[in-house]
Amino acid sequence: MAEVASAPVAAAAALGALRGPLVIDARDPGEDKGGVAIDGSINVPFNVDCQKQGERPTTEEEYRSKLEAAGCLPEDKAAAIITHCGSGGRGGKATTVIQGLGYTNVHNGGSPDSIRAAGVGKP
Repeated sequence: MAEVASAPVAAAAALGALRGPLVIDARDPGEDKGGVAIDGSINVPFNVDCQKQGERPTTEEEYRSKLEAAGCLPEDKAAAIITHCGSGGRGGKATTVIQGLGYTNVHNGGSPDSIRAAGVGKP
């Protein structure tokens, strides 16, 4: 089972320049590492059954299936999307999978707190 590569965390300026991005929270349900959830974000956990990646790596196919089941991805493949977890590892892997689906404007935001610090998701 090949491990999904993790995209690097995007620069704050790149995140702040996005208008109306879809934010996908790749953390496990109830997890608050990296800050509270961004208002309007969609939780699509990268882990399978809350098992850490070091114990049970998630495949691209498994995460694609989760995204399809969530029905959260826009039709527009150029739409702005930010993924995150608690620090950027699983968020980066989510970015890689979504890019593999043909989306061209996908960014790893790192954590909810770093996304808010970039000016996204502030009330």
